[in-house]
Amino acid sequence: METFLILARETLEASLLVGILATTLKRLGRTSDMKRVWWGTGLAVAACLVLGLLANRLESFLSGSLKTWLDISIFFLAAVFLSFMVLWMTQNAPAMKGRIQGKALTALESGHGEVLFLLAFMGVFREGLETILFLWGIALQGDSGSTLATPLLEGMAGVVTGILVVFALFKGFSRIPLTLFFRLTSVLLILMAAGMIASGVGRLISIGVLSPLIFQVWDTSRLLNEHSIIGTLFSDFFGYRARPSLMTLITVWGYLAVMFTGLWRISQIRTAPSPGTLPEKTSRPTGHTERP
Repeated sequence: METFLILARETLEASLLVGILATTLKRLGRTSDMKRVWWGTGLAVAACLVLGLLANRLESFLSGSLKTWLDISIFFLAAVFLSFMVLWMTQNAPAMKGRIQGKALTALESGHGEVLFLLAFMGVFREGLETILFLWGIALQGDSGSTLATPLLEGMAGVVTGILVVFALFKGFSRIPLTLFFRLTSVLLILMAAGMIASGVGRLISIGVLSPLIFQVWDTSRLLNEHSIIGTLFSDFFGYRARPSLMTLITVWGYLAVMFTGLWRISQIRTAPSPGTLPEKTSRPTGHTERP
């Protein structure tokens, strides 16, 4: 489930970028320049696949304390990037289309068509790097003896879902509530980041770097065991711990409080009226004559 969500969200964002560039070129009658966009997109995907394979090989070369610290770093880096991505998209998504179109138009007017290649490459490559980091963190939380079949199927389904959503949006097949989609996935991604933070804190406690403060605040293993199917999902996805330490609770709840407060403040800023705006006139008094 985590793999599906990550790849669906990242594919959607990358596909939106490519779709905006494609529609801009089509409206300008510059479809011949689309090859630059496709080249940038294809090379970005290829580069990310190579980096993903290298990252997978890196794990096999490390052992002992180096591997432990790499795993811990991946947990916290993935959580930081997830958090930044959610906050950035919440704040900038409404203006993203205009910003991308503006850059494309400037590039075409100035005769620098290679900028289209760079826009596509950098946008897709950024989403790909984030995906590699997130999936790395998810893999570290999972069972080392599990097969790759389920994550691969989830990943393929996520990629297809992201592409189909954007395709339907630009073709006008349906009115897709992207705002609702981004809100729901943002909440789920924040909870996923909280799970990675819980795993990272747990590793730091296990090697003696952090004090647990209290080793076990409660025990809910009889109600929901972490090793059951649902318990594993809640543990990996939401940071659930049947026997949490006080340090884990403080860290995770503190993170959730900061993130949801940040989302609320951004939404308030976006919906607040701009300074100096006047309320619209709803009615005109009877008999009032407007002077020229």
